[in-house]
Amino acid sequence: MLNHLRHIIEQTADIIVITDVHGITEYVNPAFEKITGYSPDDIIGKNPILLSPGRQSKKFYTHMWNTLLAGNIYCNTLINKRKNGSMFHAEISITPLVDENADITHFIATARDISDDIRNKVHLKYLVQHDCLTDLPNRNLFLDRLQQAISKAHHHHRLVAILFLDLDRFKHINDSLGHSAGDQLLQQLSERFRKTIREGDTIARFGGDEFVILLDDFDSNNSLSLIAQKILNSLAIPFAINNHEIFITASIGISISPNDGEDPDTLLRNADIAMYRAKELGKNNFQYYSEAMTAHVFEHLSLENNLRHALERNEFLLYYQPQVDARSGKIFGVEALLRWQHPELGLVMPNNFISLLEETGLIEPVGIWVLETACQQSRQWHQSGMGFVHMSVNLSSRQFNNKHFTTSLQNIIKDTRINPQYLELELTESMLMRNTSSVISALKNLNNLGVRFAIDDFGTGYSSLNYLRRFPIDTIKIDRAFIRDITHDTDDLAICSAIIGMTQSLSLNVIAEGVETHAQLDILKTKQCHYIQGNVFSPAIPAVEMTQMLADQLLI
Repeated sequence: MLNHLRHIIEQTADIIVITDVHGITEYVNPAFEKITGYSPDDIIGKNPILLSPGRQSKKFYTHMWNTLLAGNIYCNTLINKRKNGSMFHAEISITPLVDENADITHFIATARDISDDIRNKVHLKYLVQHDCLTDLPNRNLFLDRLQQAISKAHHHHRLVAILFLDLDRFKHINDSLGHSAGDQLLQQLSERFRKTIREGDTIARFGGDEFVILLDDFDSNNSLSLIAQKILNSLAIPFAINNHEIFITASIGISISPNDGEDPDTLLRNADIAMYRAKELGKNNFQYYSEAMTAHVFEHLSLENNLRHALERNEFLLYYQPQVDARSGKIFGVEALLRWQHPELGLVMPNNFISLLEETGLIEPVGIWVLETACQQSRQWHQSGMGFVHMSVNLSSRQFNNKHFTTSLQNIIKDTRINPQYLELELTESMLMRNTSSVISALKNLNNLGVRFAIDDFGTGYSSLNYLRRFPIDTIKIDRAFIRDITHDTDDLAICSAIIGMTQSLSLNVIAEGVETHAQLDILKTKQCHYIQGNVFSPAIPAVEMTQMLADQLLI
C-alpha cells in the first residue's frame, strides 16, 4: 500500500513538498524538479523559501505561520521563482501533519502551476476591455477609466474633458467600397489617432465610427481646442485602401467635468450633443457643449415625434414651382416640392425636416405619398383641359435603392392613370455614382415604365460625362449655386456656358433653377438656355394657385 501511495505521489503532475516542523525540506516529488528546475539535492535540507522572489511581505509569512501552527490548512496563490529566474504562479495548499499527541511533526504542501490560467485570464480580460478590430480600449474600459478620472479630479479639484468624435459620411464609404474597406479605414484611423494624442490620454472606440478621447491633464479650453484641431488635421492626409485614395473628416463634441456633468453618462451625453451640433454646422469641426444645445436637442426630438404622426394626420402638402419656356413665357412643367403644415409652427420648409425624414426612415413612405399626390394632381390638371404638364418629383436615395420602388411606381402610374412620359424623376449625381451596375439596372427598370430622368443640382457632385452617356438621362438642372452670381462671376458664367453647350451636344434638355432676376434671365437666354425655374417667374405655390396660373395661361 505504501509503495502504491509513493508511486501515485511520484506520478502526479502537481508539486508535493514535505518539510519538518521547522520548515526544512525532507522530500520533493519529481514534479517539483520539472516545474521549478530545482533538483532534490538543491532543496532537501533547506527551506523552500528559496523559491520566493521576495514579493511577499513579512506580514504575509507571519499570517501563514500563525495559520499553520494553529493546526489549520493554509491556501493561497503565490508568485514563485524557478531556478532559471523566471516566475510562475502557483496555487498552494499546506497541511499540518500531527502525531498521536496532536503535535505538529511535518507539513505537506501541494502546489499547482497555474501560470497558463493566469495568462488566459489576463488575455480574456484584455479582450473584454478592448475593441477586436482596432485594438483600442472599448466602451467598458473607457467608462471605467472615465469614472476613475472624474473621482480623482473631484478629489484634487481638477477638470476632466472628453472629446466625442464621429466620422463624417463613413456609411458612404461602407456602401460604395464595402465593409472590408471600411474596417481597414478604421484600423488605419486608429493608428493615426494613437500617434496624434498625448501619451497618457485614452482613446477608445465606442462602436461603429465613434471614438472617444479622455483628457485629464489640461490647463485651459485653448489647449483642448489645439488637441481637437490636431486630431482633425491628422485626417487631412488621405488613406490608401485597396488602391483607392480615401478622404475622411470628423465632427467632434467636447464636454468638461464638472460643469458639463459629474458622472460618465451625463458627460458623454453632452459631448455627443455637441458632436451632433458640429455636424449641423457643416461637419469637420469641433464644438464645446452648452446648455442651449440641450434645448436644441429637445426641440429636435419634439419635431421628430410630430413628424412621425404628420403623414397620418395629413399635415403634408405639395407646393408647385412652374418651369417656364422663356421664349414663349409658357409653363411647360412644374416641380413638386414638399411642405409641412405644422399645427403649432405653421408652414415648415423642407430644409428643416428632410434630414429627419431620412434619419428616421420616414423618407420612403413620405416619398411615396409625394409621388401619389403629384401624379393625382397631374391627372386632375389634364382632366380639366390644361393638357399634359410635365411633373418633376425629387427622389431620395433610399427610395431609389429600394428594390420594391419600381413596383410601387408602376402601381401609382396605373392607379392615377397618368401618361408616364410626363413624369420626371429628379436624381442627384451622387445617387448615380454609388454602385454603377445596380444604378443601371434600376434606371432601366424605371425607364421601361416610360418615366423620364433629370439630374438635379448638376455641377455640385461628380459631373462625369461618362454617366451622361451611359444612363438614360433626359434633363440637366443647373444648380442655383452657379446661377446666383452669374451676372458678375466669370467662373460661374463659364461653368453655366459649358454645361449648356454640353447638354446641347448630347441632345439633353437643360433647366436653370434658382433664377431670381431678369439680369440672370437675360444672360441665360443669350446662352441659349431657355428653360427656366425660379422666382423670376414664380415661387413655389399651393396647388390651388398653380391651377389658376395654368388656367390663366390658357386664356393668353
